[in-house]
Amino acid sequence: MAIKVLMPALSPTMSEGVINKWLVNIGDTVSAGDVLAEIETDKATMEVEAVDEGKITHLIDIASNKQIAVNSVIAIINGDENEKLEDYDTKIEDKKSNQNVDSEIKSKNKNELDIKIKETNTDKDKQIILATPFVKKFSKDNNVDLTLIKGSGPEGRIIKKDIQNFKLQINDENITITEPSSIRKIIAERTTKTKNEVPHFYLTIETRMDKLINLRKKINQNSSIKISFNDLIIKACAMAMFKNPETNLSWVDGKIHQYKNINISIAVALKEGLITPIINNADKKGLSEISTEVKSLVKKANQNKLLPEEYTGGSITISNLGMFGITEFKAIINPPQSSIIAVGSILQKPVSNDGIIELGHTMKSTLSADHRALDGAVAAKLLKDFNDILEDPFQIWLNSFDMEVI
Repeated sequence: MAIKVLMPALSPTMSEGVINKWLVNIGDTVSAGDVLAEIETDKATMEVEAVDEGKITHLIDIASNKQIAVNSVIAIINGDENEKLEDYDTKIEDKKSNQNVDSEIKSKNKNELDIKIKETNTDKDKQIILATPFVKKFSKDNNVDLTLIKGSGPEGRIIKKDIQNFKLQINDENITITEPSSIRKIIAERTTKTKNEVPHFYLTIETRMDKLINLRKKINQNSSIKISFNDLIIKACAMAMFKNPETNLSWVDGKIHQYKNINISIAVALKEGLITPIINNADKKGLSEISTEVKSLVKKANQNKLLPEEYTGGSITISNLGMFGITEFKAIINPPQSSIIAVGSILQKPVSNDGIIELGHTMKSTLSADHRALDGAVAAKLLKDFNDILEDPFQIWLNSFDMEVI
């Protein structure tokens, strides 16, 4: 009996994936649990395992950055070698039927005919490209690869303007055109969608950091685990969320989801884009535990080894660009969360202390909030408590039961 291997949904947000490489070949015999392929999702690289034993009879051809829909058939175990992979995938058959119907409709009007250009080679799967007759003729006469051009016409059809713009680009020796990674594509789609659909408002506060600097210095003098400013900021954010449970929520499909656990996401910059691993139950964890967990998650993120449960969910995100000398910025909310705190660098400058001007250290934090779920006063209270905890950080140490006496 033929066994289908499907493109798995490895995270709640995943709709497509890219097969980086097959680890088996047609004709290989596999057992349940054997790794078949490495799949790049919108967040990380994951492994797909065989669910049963048998002989690999079919593997889907993989092309560079080819997006494959979730639940599509990507391999067959114990299949009929005389059949094609498409014969096992009802989704592909449905797509073919829809394309035939579309072709019959479009053929009624020759002036609006979408020419389907099929290009194949030994390394690439067949691709269907929508283009106008002018574009088809131009690409043939000038040897232009239409797979490099993104169409701006209906349904992504390549029109005259697109090929003219592309011609201008390739004539400029200073321009290098590359295909964005899967993560970069997802970031582009989500940030655009979020910025357009989520009504952001912003609140900024400036915090005196001298006491926090001294606390960190004392902790690191007495502890084998070195604590970063980011560890302290994560703990302070969790404590502020605990004081303001009405901010621990999301707006999902027109309804407000309020959470009991306080899970803090942290923005980690990768070469391919951005990912937000999560410190779960951060309000209940000590600084040593948070610090150890952050280091582990960052390492796994850079190795594309994060599990879905390690980067999905979260109540709020902290994005810290202080290490790059950025003093202040506004971040885009990471849906379905309702807020994100953008943290800048710690600066030394003149400050007022009971009317006396002295040198001190300050840091600016900007809260971006979703106005559908949070009102200004509610969000302001969260940011104010976050500020007060950082300015009186001894309570952070008191709430970290894994800290040594200092």
